[in-house]
Amino acid sequence: MARTRADLPVWRAGRTESTAMRVEKQIKEAVLDGKLLPGDFLGSENDLAEQFQVSRLPIREAMGRLQALGVVDVRTGAGGGTRIANGNDAPVVEALAIQLKLIGVGSGEVFDAQVIIESSAAEMAAKMATAEDIARMEARLAEVEELVANPDEFTPEKLTSASLAFHQSIVDASHNQFLSSIMKAISYVLYRSVNPYTTPAVGKRLVQRHRKVLAAIAARDGSLARQLVTEHVAKVRAKHGAAGKSPAGN
Repeated sequence: MARTRADLPVWRAGRTESTAMRVEKQIKEAVLDGKLLPGDFLGSENDLAEQFQVSRLPIREAMGRLQALGVVDVRTGAGGGTRIANGNDAPVVEALAIQLKLIGVGSGEVFDAQVIIESSAAEMAAKMATAEDIARMEARLAEVEELVANPDEFTPEKLTSASLAFHQSIVDASHNQFLSSIMKAISYVLYRSVNPYTTPAVGKRLVQRHRKVLAAIAARDGSLARQLVTEHVAKVRAKHGAAGKSPAGN
């Protein structure tokens, strides 16, 4: 059942100075406080100007920034207006990966984060994974095996992507959305670190290790799954000689 205007927060009147930022802040705070939910209709530009007791210009500016952040969905024309958007972590994940690179996060730090997150997620997956999750991990691993078994189909880019997709399926099987989103950002950064070293021989070793991890999860052996992921990431890191920070971060 759609929520009505009476269900939504009562906005504080904006001030002349930085009005757009104040409008933006109130809406973001309402989302974080759970007072606004995906799909909630905030109204037209005129409606919002009246609610905030400001002109339409700062409303337009605030909605533009909120839309860029993925907080609201603004539609024009008949039946248009502003709604709270449905969640989508893709833009945030990509932005986080880029910012991590810009602040000088090195591949060693990324591997550290991977082992912490993925080993914990693997242990959780051993408890939480459904039959569909196991089937999804099997499918991702089969893609890796197919590339390794068919040299004509192999490229470093394909194998790197398929391998990272398998790792992502492990974290997804933990049913922890926060860990899944962070792992996506890690994969963005890891792709460029591991891709230059990806060969058919590496692929064969990956398949063997991945198969053991999947077997442990399917057997509901969380401790073993955690151990195998930890050992696997350590071997990959050693192979790449990953140090702590990148030169940009020194």
